[in-house]
Amino acid sequence: MQDLNRIFPATPKGWQYELVYKRIRHIYFRIYPDKKIVRISAPSRISQKAFEHAVQSKSAWLTQKLTALGDGPPLFKPLLAMKDSFSCMVWGRQLSVVRGTCNARPGICLSPESESEIVIRAPSGFDPKKEANLWNRWLRTLLNKRIQILLEKWQPVMGVAPAEFRLKKMKTRWGSCNTVARRIWINTVLVHLEPCLLEYVLVHELVHLLEPGHTQRFYQIMETYLPDWKESEMRLDRIELSKI
Repeated sequence: MQDLNRIFPATPKGWQYELVYKRIRHIYFRIYPDKKIVRISAPSRISQKAFEHAVQSKSAWLTQKLTALGDGPPLFKPLLAMKDSFSCMVWGRQLSVVRGTCNARPGICLSPESESEIVIRAPSGFDPKKEANLWNRWLRTLLNKRIQILLEKWQPVMGVAPAEFRLKKMKTRWGSCNTVARRIWINTVLVHLEPCLLEYVLVHELVHLLEPGHTQRFYQIMETYLPDWKESEMRLDRIELSKI
């Protein structure tokens, strides 16, 4: 139907556009830095005029995002950069893991002296699956606590509050917002990154409760509350989320 090269702005070397028609009501633009693909999901019955109008409204945004990404390397590639047997990245800091045995209930915590190490206490021969669950619960607890602090900070300032928020490991998004249910989802991977990136994602989703679409008003609100939001967005765009 459309000649994408004619309609869309030029892409950096190696990038390409991909158009997919779906049974949806709105048109969506998603950038996959690891695949160097800009995927456009469009309603199956969208008209040529409506399609071109949607593209034109996003041209400046696409140009800015793709120029920022260019051919630069992602911020993180492998999962091991975030967690392995000897270290774990928490809030952007790579911390050593110290193991010790215990007679009480197994647990994980930051070293009380300097919080420069992660202490995992478990009996010798502790089941690997149970240890994985222990890590998962601990990291989610850290993320939950930080989100609560941020909500207490931003809800009164913005005059908006979600009905609930949930945590989920996602392959294509850092966060999402169901504006009807007023439910916000946050990607659990954010616990490994700097706190300012979690704050950006949460504020972004809260703004959706004020303005559902990525309209000019949406970005004006973002500028009001987080003037440096573009820097955080570009940093997240450089992470190969699908490989984590």
